[in-house]
Amino acid sequence: MSTKRVPTKARVSRVLDLTPTVRELVLEFEAHQPFEFRAGQFLMLHVPQEPKPALRAYSIASDDRSKTKLRLLFKHVANGVASTFVWTLKGGELLDVTGPFGRVFFAEPPSPQIVFLATGTGLAQHLCYLLSKGTLFPNLHYHLYTGVSSENEIFCEEELRQLQKSLPNFHYHFVISRGSPSWKGLRGHVQDHLHSLNLKDVETTFYLCGNGNMIKDVKHTLSQEYQVDAKKIHSEAFD
Repeated sequence: MSTKRVPTKARVSRVLDLTPTVRELVLEFEAHQPFEFRAGQFLMLHVPQEPKPALRAYSIASDDRSKTKLRLLFKHVANGVASTFVWTLKGGELLDVTGPFGRVFFAEPPSPQIVFLATGTGLAQHLCYLLSKGTLFPNLHYHLYTGVSSENEIFCEEELRQLQKSLPNFHYHFVISRGSPSWKGLRGHVQDHLHSLNLKDVETTFYLCGNGNMIKDVKHTLSQEYQVDAKKIHSEAFD
């Protein structure tokens, strides 16, 4: 059996509510049993239940050079098996995880322009790319668009501001689908704002993570309107 499928014990070292519906867990691993992963991968959380655990996949939101600590982002789903469990955690608990899994890696050598499109906690994967690869490729033009429902669902903005300070050509936007009248930022859905980017004159690689309908729409637009090679579009869908 692959060691990836053998559960590893991880202790919850921090629980942080980022919004009313988004929770962050920081997991720590024993020094003698580090969790090796590559940017873009995910792990499987074993949610305790009878007769056997329920397995749920979560993108890793950490720098892949960290081997003993990582973080996960969770979106609350009403009556969801994983949500019900995760929202009971207080810190200190031991969890079973397996992985890492996934092959949506950061393409190297990279294109001069990188576009990240996420919905909700799909941002986790893109944070992992930026934290892991930003220092290696600091002069790329990075554009990140994250879709959330309202202003009070914006999360990780301070971290994005810090990344903006260290990466001279990094720009991020939250796109609000149901914003209040006072919201001054972008509205609608992330795919509505592709036209604001220079996609015809600059070689670009796209990373999409989140809602399957968003990914489908973006792929259609990129292939039909911008003739983007499918090999330049990397995606991970979850609903």
